Amino acid sequence: MLSLSEIPKLITSNRRDVLSVSLDVDPTKPEHQDEPPAWRIWLRNELRALLDRLPDEARRQAKQPAAHVLAFVEQERSQGRGLAIFAAEDLWDVRVLPVPLRNRVHFGRPDVLPLLWAADEYEPYAILAVNRERALLLVAYLGGTAVARAEVLELDTSQWRFASGRQPTSARATGTGAGRGEARDTFDARVDEHRRRLWQGAAEAAGRWLQDARVDRLIIAGPEEASSAVRNLLPETARSKLVAVVPVRSDLDAEEIHRATTPMALAEEHARERALVDDVVARAGGAGTVVGVRSTLAALAREQIVTLVAGRDANGDVAQCTRCGHVSAETASVCPVCGGELERTTLAQVLPLLARASGARLEIVSGDAAATLRAHGDLGGVLRYTVP
Repeated sequence: MLSLSEIPKLITSNRRDVLSVSLDVDPTKPEHQDEPPAWRIWLRNELRALLDRLPDEARRQAKQPAAHVLAFVEQERSQGRGLAIFAAEDLWDVRVLPVPLRNRVHFGRPDVLPLLWAADEYEPYAILAVNRERALLLVAYLGGTAVARAEVLELDTSQWRFASGRQPTSARATGTGAGRGEARDTFDARVDEHRRRLWQGAAEAAGRWLQDARVDRLIIAGPEEASSAVRNLLPETARSKLVAVVPVRSDLDAEEIHRATTPMALAEEHARERALVDDVVARAGGAGTVVGVRSTLAALAREQIVTLVAGRDANGDVAQCTRCGHVSAETASVCPVCGGELERTTLAQVLPLLARASGARLEIVSGDAAATLRAHGDLGGVLRYTVP
């Protein structure tokens, strides 16, 4: 499984002898149902091609990890849909994910961009699942859900008192049963009041939890009556984080509710990505944003970027100094900062480290947003400040 707490160790690693593999191993895809599956054939061919194009010393370092990876996947029967492997002489790190990753292989610095994309794409969100008898506050995350709070409506009607005695003569004569009708109305009113209290408590609890847990997205799920009532009862701070109301049956369990709400959470994530990229591209070169590999790397070096935006498939070649770590898109052989030797690497392998070192938040986009950014080198950013 993906453990976000362990990713920084890979990001900040100084190792340049790591074989990084990310794979789409989704068993539901037709091409993966043959033996061998298509992803395994791709991996064999790609590892062979990688070894062929590496310099002699790097090829020697990569040969054993590549053999280890191939031996592992020949026996692997993972239940996941994505697989990430980091292998070196004394390193073996395997992550099984519930979502497919892009097929890619790198040697050198650890390539953690696919893991960061998965964590960003499936960022946790809250689900307030409600019906007439139950309220569940769920946390949906990559691979599952957790119950943050649960409330169940319990009615002890044995303690409820209703009027009793002979009906009025007129009621008996006409057969209207007025006493029972009034009692029924009173009973229903008390049930409705208890239900309203359940929904009110759920809405208030969700508001407090969202603030305490710093979760920015909420989806309400349930039958229309319950979900509409709870939406109207949300405190303003929680209502501003509501991204969707999803109709679901009352009898769904937590995992079924998670599956029903995931498309809406992803749609909101992709809409936000499109808005971010459109803004970065529209304002580039003048009003607080930058696009393109050369300009963005220069702004990162000045610690000028607050939000670094990268396409999911960002993978171009860049140069990195072996002495000071400076990264640029230049083709020179000497570092312009310290005069050290430059080595070729990929944008994907250095972006997470550069973002971390400069204090920038890394946003990895896919779909339409990535397509727009691709025309600008798969890279851009929102600036903290501008300089002449």
